[in-house]
Amino acid sequence: SPEFGAFNARSAWAQKIDPEELPVFGVATPRETKDLEGHGTSTRSTQVIVVLKRLGADDLEDVLDLDSAAVERIVLTALLTDPERMVTLTDTEVTIDGSGAQRVGTLQMTFRAEFWPLEPDA
Repeated sequence: SPEFGAFNARSAWAQKIDPEELPVFGVATPRETKDLEGHGTSTRSTQVIVVLKRLGADDLEDVLDLDSAAVERIVLTALLTDPERMVTLTDTEVTIDGSGAQRVGTLQMTFRAEFWPLEPDA
């Protein structure tokens, strides 16, 4: 997306990121679940987490709020290509760290993508 063209892609699992690398983003799918529904079908659910980190000033929280609206639009557009899939934003978290020379903001958004495939015959 053009909104995030200046961002560097990094592992969503990276614990330490050098401020010179910012802005960065990462995407992870840390959890998938399957629940049998009966009659040969199941519910499969994938957790999708998007994390953005950027430097900012006093308006950093407002900038991250705008980022969250863009991320939600992008993720829903990308994942809702199949009419048999439901995608829901389940959590948005913003944290601001002002302990360094410049403020670093982190946006973490969690989505749930669900679909209902037929089970293979046993």
